[in-house]
This record gives sequence, C-alpha cells and structure tokens, in this order.
Amino acid sequence: MIKLLRCIAFWFVVAASPLQAADYLELTDFQLIDGSGGPARPVKSLLIRDGVIVAIDESGTRPTPEADARWTRIGLAGAWVIPGLVDTHVHLSRFPDPRRGDRILSSALRGGVTSVRDLAGDVRALGEMERALVTGELSGPTLVYSALFGGPAIFRGGPTADMAPGHAPGEAPWARRIDAKTDLRQAVAEARGTGARIIKVYGDLTPPLATALIREARQQGLMTAAHATVFPAAPGDLVDAGVGSLSHAPYLVWEAVDSVPADYGQRIRGPWGAIAPDHPRLLALYRRMAERGVFLDATLYVYKAMKDYAPGQMDTSWTEAAFAWGAAAVRHARAAGVRVTTGTDWFEPRDEGDLPHTHEELALLVEHAGFTPAQALVAATRNGAAALALDDRGMLTVGKLADLIVLEADPLADIHNTRQIRFTLKRGVMTKLR
Repeated sequence: MIKLLRCIAFWFVVAASPLQAADYLELTDFQLIDGSGGPARPVKSLLIRDGVIVAIDESGTRPTPEADARWTRIGLAGAWVIPGLVDTHVHLSRFPDPRRGDRILSSALRGGVTSVRDLAGDVRALGEMERALVTGELSGPTLVYSALFGGPAIFRGGPTADMAPGHAPGEAPWARRIDAKTDLRQAVAEARGTGARIIKVYGDLTPPLATALIREARQQGLMTAAHATVFPAAPGDLVDAGVGSLSHAPYLVWEAVDSVPADYGQRIRGPWGAIAPDHPRLLALYRRMAERGVFLDATLYVYKAMKDYAPGQMDTSWTEAAFAWGAAAVRHARAAGVRVTTGTDWFEPRDEGDLPHTHEELALLVEHAGFTPAQALVAATRNGAAALALDDRGMLTVGKLADLIVLEADPLADIHNTRQIRFTLKRGVMTKLR
C-alpha cells in the first residue's frame, strides 16, 4: 500500500509539473574537426536538441520539432568547429580569495575549456563549485575533482599541508596521510564520500603501499591518477598496479634508474642529462602504458613557464632540462601508442581576461613534442574526456554533448588558431569570449 501511495504521489508531481519545451540549435555552413584526428570536413548543418547533437548533415535523425519548441539557427559562414578543450590538471581552490576559483572557471569556459580535472584541493570549495555549476548558478567547465593520498613527508609543509584548514595536515578525508597500518578500505570510502571521483597518489609511498591504494580505489569504483614517480614507487610500479593516469612527463625518467630515492624532494633533481628519453627501460614503460590504457598528463607548460611563476622565490634552475627531456619523452610515448592529455598544472592566466594556459599546452605539444595539430587536438579533446571518464563528450558526433568551440581560423593549419574564438557552446549554451 505504501509503495502504491508513493507511486501515485510521484506521478501526481510529474503530471503537475509543466514539461519544458525542447530547445533546438542548428549550426550551419562550417568546417568540422570532430576530435577523431581526421581532417576537417565541410558541414551544412549540425542540429542540437537540449544540448545533445542529434544530426550532422545526413547522419543521425532530424526530429520534427514540437509545436512549442524553441528553434535557433546560426550561420557560421565557413568558420571552424572543434570539440571543447579538456584540461586534465588544474588546481582551483588554492587562493586566498575564495571566489577566485569561480572566476577562473567562468573565464576558462569563455576561453574554450569545457571540462577540467582538479588534481588536489580543498573539496569543500570544489564541491560547492560543482554544485553551483550543476545548478547553473556558476558558468564554467564540467568539474571532476580528486582526493590526495600520500605518506607522512608530503604533509610536513607546502600546499599539501594547507589543503584542509580546520584539520591537522594529512587528517582530512580528501588530504590523507597513509602508511602500512592505514585501513585503506575505510580511508578510500571516506574520500569517496566527499564527492571526489579520483584518488591522487602523490608521494612518499612504497611500491606495495601505492599498489594497495590504487587497487582499493579501483575496487571502490574510483579513478586513479599519480605523479609519474611517487618516491620510492617508480612509474612501472604504478602502471603495474593499474593506475589510470600519470602526471608530469619529466618524472618518468626515474623508471631508468636502478633505485628510486625515498625522498620526494628529489623530484627536482631528475637525471635528465644522464638518461635518454628513449632508454630501453623507458621504451618498455611506454609500451606497457599503451597496452594498459594509462594516460599521460604531460604538463609541459608548467615546466616551460615555472621560472616566471614566482621569480626569485624558488629554485627553477632544473626546469629547462626537465622540460626538454619531458617533451622528448612525450614524443616517444605518443609514438608507442600512449594517450597523451593536455594538463597544465598552472591553468589560470595571470590576467583574468586572458585565455587559460591550456592553449599554451597545445602549442607546446606541436612545437616541442612533435605532434601534428590534429594529434594535439585529440589530446585536448577525445583523450582528455576519456581520462575523466566523460564518455558523452570529447568528440563531435551524433549522441555526444554539444561542447564545442567555433573558431575564426583553421587550427589544423596553425595550432595557435585555437585562440581565435568566436564563441563556445557548453551543452548547447553559448558563451562568448568578450
């Protein structure tokens, strides 16, 4: 009887709630770069219904619009259309101004980024951002965020020690210090309860502990990401454990040493001058990454620009060597079949009106890592969406969300043309750059 009453109440609410009229948006006369890696092709009509692509010329189905449907047609006069960009390495909650992250997200959407992965921050702030994005109170990219796990040393200072004001360093569910005695099942469950969809494996973890953490996270249905070396766990240990994504291409160098130091601080002292990026151990690593579907979140931009990030406040003497080595490693990894993504680790521009640095990462893949513009666009769209398990976007095909950018110039001719933005669509809703 109770179930019957609940059903009656449900259908009463449904019947009493007016159905919203469908929204149709038709884009006409443009060059489509769909994210598959193929060439641009001319398209006469792309039809979007309620934020989803339902027809592209003769593919899909062109429905008969409902009598009360809203219909908008925009002629693009030969412009170029690409999928929205995905940045797989951002940090949105590490600012004294608590609203700075909101402004970064809004600016990023105007700049063509439609999905982001936050790889460690205060999930209280990130959860509120996600809520505001879902309800429409905030305009910005889709946000997927993580909880960070590591050994005791990484919580003794720096940003990781300040990720959870009100909690002792390493004691928050989203910023967790672990060791061999930790109940990983409970710790991962608590992290999952924060809304995090990713466990980030950060540093100061032995191979057995890193392996146990990655396997427990996967068992509980969470994605996993890690710095490419977590000291002393090496890249190969993480790949063998089933990690989903490795960040920071320069840290792959530690796969070719005989013994990885247990000191996480050694990450800035990689043997980039002594070990070639095509060392046999590294070539074997790239092959294993490709076979197991491990993404490479290259983050070339942060190494290229780090000396300008805080001049005089940190040692950046190592970054040029790390960048050059990392770019060459990314070239070899892509050749081996590894899916590279465009993460920046320094997402936000200095001036809030400027474009996100995701565009810089794209250009670096082409200019320093040997990618063609088409390959770089795949990294920034299809691969990025797959790394975030966002299967409903990343390409512009029938059935995918209408997350896309309309460009004034051809990015396949010059990758810098991704900056020539006319407007962005997020689920079919327009945002203009200016």
